[in-house]
Amino acid sequence: MQTIPRINEINEIHQLTGSALRTQNPQFHCFDMADSNDLEISQLEPHRAGFYTLVLSFGTEDLNYTLNGNTFSNPTNFILCVAPGQIVKWEKQGNWFGYCTFFKSEFLQFAEQLNFLQQYPFFNINESNLIPIDETSFAGMKLLFQQILEEQNLQASFSQEIIRSHFQTILWKVRRIYEGTLERKASQKASFIIAAQFQYMVNEYFLKKTRVEDYASLLNISANHLSQTIKQATGTTAKRIINRRRLNEAQYLLQYTTNTVAEIGYHLGFAEPTHFIKFFKSETQKTPNNYRISQRAS
Repeated sequence: MQTIPRINEINEIHQLTGSALRTQNPQFHCFDMADSNDLEISQLEPHRAGFYTLVLSFGTEDLNYTLNGNTFSNPTNFILCVAPGQIVKWEKQGNWFGYCTFFKSEFLQFAEQLNFLQQYPFFNINESNLIPIDETSFAGMKLLFQQILEEQNLQASFSQEIIRSHFQTILWKVRRIYEGTLERKASQKASFIIAAQFQYMVNEYFLKKTRVEDYASLLNISANHLSQTIKQATGTTAKRIINRRRLNEAQYLLQYTTNTVAEIGYHLGFAEPTHFIKFFKSETQKTPNNYRISQRAS
């Protein structure tokens, strides 16, 4: 079964792009993006990472960035939040400007991913979070990134603790901007946290768990309460989110691999290929083969 390539370690992405950058810390690496403008490649094909990416960009040129199937054409001033498992591809002709950080949640000393996601929901795997920023927001975080780079180069006593503190401050600032763009009321935030947990679990278990009841059990709440909460927080149903995740995976595999329709159907947990074809057509109004043909033609 052919799958989307997964890059598990931070230095693998540097090596893949031909960058001379490397980190001695397998859990964290921050760098000035101008230092990677001499990449050997101008595009990176679809892939998943085993770590998080946070980018603060101001003035980047001629970039097309695709995250979870959503393409952002020529963004210049933005915050980019990429979660492990999201499918990414990009192509650029100009230069990067700003700061990039690759990190694992363990660096921030979280015991489990759900706790991390509660604090930093903008890394929800089912969202494509490329958030526009202004010069004031950029300037407010620029100093923190510079201080991280100084400590990273210094590697003195307590450097890791200082880096962790600065980076957590950056994440809280990003959350402030993120929640400002959503304009969520305080009364909605509890529901939003449950919704984020649910969507994280869907991404973890969608190949094996396809019922709302399965996820309600994992969250220790009733299926009815979960359904009502998801509807309130997202405007859609819990079942729809589960189906959308299965559909997205099918679309990725149809577009980026040569697996047969039957292989993809079995991989997604359908008992028969005909069940998968019926599901896919009900969601997209196209058969899997027709979808594959249309995507490759475009």
